[in-house]
Amino acid sequence: MPLRAIAYVSQASPDLSPERLDALVEDAARFNKLAGVTGVLLHDGGRFLQYIEGPPDGIDSV
Repeated sequence: MPLRAIAYVSQASPDLSPERLDALVEDAARFNKLAGVTGVLLHDGGRFLQYIEGPPDGIDSV
């Protein structure tokens, strides 16, 4: 099965609360599982680094 992978960096909203970050992570994990995508999300307090991999149609939906 072919896989596709993407890595990218994005800027967090300056007013991102810990509660909103937790909700974002939970929502993303649930959606990624449905799409057959796995990966890692790192947050340094100001930026995100995300790496995701999975089937091309799953990556496209994410």
